[in-house]
Parts: sequence; C-alpha cells; structure tokens
Amino acid sequence: MKIKFIFILLCLSMGFVSAQEQRQKYIGLETGITFIGNEMKDMDFIRGDIPSYTMGYSTNSLTSLTYRRFIGIKPEIFSLNNKFGIQAGFRFSQIFNSVGKSKYWTNSSDYFYWLYRQEGVNTEYLKVKEVNQTSDYLGIPIEIRYFPIKLDLFQVFIKVGAEINFLLLSKTDIVFHDDAMELYQDDMVKKVGQPNVFSSSIYGAGGIRIGKESKPSISIEACLPYLFLTSESSGLVNPIAGGGFQINLQIPIKTKAQ
Repeated sequence: MKIKFIFILLCLSMGFVSAQEQRQKYIGLETGITFIGNEMKDMDFIRGDIPSYTMGYSTNSLTSLTYRRFIGIKPEIFSLNNKFGIQAGFRFSQIFNSVGKSKYWTNSSDYFYWLYRQEGVNTEYLKVKEVNQTSDYLGIPIEIRYFPIKLDLFQVFIKVGAEINFLLLSKTDIVFHDDAMELYQDDMVKKVGQPNVFSSSIYGAGGIRIGKESKPSISIEACLPYLFLTSESSGLVNPIAGGGFQINLQIPIKTKAQ
C-alpha cells in the first residue's frame, strides 16, 4: 500500500508538470533536521552488563539515538489557481545512529560489554562506551503542497511527500572505555553491519510561506509524521518514525511569457 502511494504521487507529479500552460515556477534550497524513533537490533554480542548463566544477554541498560539532517534543491511548479504546488529534486541527507549506556540506569558504569571472542570455556569481553554510525544518502523527494489560506504576504500550506534514498557512504566508529582496545576496531565494526543501499519513506508536513507570488519567499514547516517504509534499513538500529522541521528558500524562475 505504501509503495502504491509513492507510485501514485510520482504519476500525479509527471502529469502536473507535463501540462503546457504557463504556471508559476520556483527553484528552492532546503535544509532541515528530523528526529527519529528507533528500536535496537537483536545483537547478542552487545550486553548492557555481564550476564549470569541464567539471564542470557541484556540491553535494558542501553539507549539509542537517531536523527537525520539534510540539504537539497527542489524546483516547484504551481497549478493555474496557485492552490497546489509540485516539488521534486535532489536531497543529500545524513543519518546519525548511536548506541550507548543509558545515563538514567542507576548503579551502573558508563560503558557496556561487547562479546568479542568465545572459545570453549573462555569468554572475552571488551568495554565499550558507545557505537556511532553515520550514513550519507542521495535522495529524490517528491512532494505536493496545498494552500488553503493565501494572503498577500502570508500563506498556510499542508504537504504530503515521499522520498527514495540511495546509500553513498557509511562509517561506524566504536568508542572504547580503554583506548588500548582500538586495535579491535575493524573486527568489531564488521559485526555491526552496514545499512541497506536503498531506503524509502513517506511523510506529511504543514507550515507557512512568507513572500508575495512571483517573488522570493521562505517556507518554514513542521514535518510529522516521517515514516520509514524500509524500517530495517540501518546497520546499527532500525528506524521507525519521527518528526522535525525544514526551511525552504525559493526564488522565482522567469519565463519568456513573464
């Protein structure tokens, strides 16, 4: 159902843009941030504390953080009555994931245990403060804006959008409790794994646009919800949903008819 939504949005955008009538057109520069809720992956080599033989492994004392920041460029073309706008372009985004010991876990140290090696009755753990993973993506956003309120210098809009992202680069860094353990970095990073090369999402938003028609303008919007269609797309944690904000600066594109 969610994939069908992206397909329908793409078809509407192509049909809208292919019309031959003269419409208002803009080129926009955007930047923003999204805070994302996640769930930790089932990694049995990560333990909040050393388990007993009956407890199994535990990550109850661990906490995870995910956020996304981005910049992009998006042309926009409006309907003849200027009530609807279609945006599509390119977006560079960076997703940051982190797992570490919860500060609110009482009677606990600032590190957790990582099962490094188990041979027979001998088990070797390493002390880790946090694991950080940064992933860079190139995305293609497609968005439809509707303006129910339009005044001279002030317009209110709501928006729906979809985004397809392709992984460019991912880096994982492990912060050890003891710097002498850095020599184990490469072996431990391999256990974490890499994000998928492809991810997609859908989202809604609402905001205000300040500026006269056919003049430079700025849009400020809140994005909620931001939903991942590919929830198991990260190597460290699985992102689920979130929200954030975005700022978009637009400059009109002049045509011969204008």
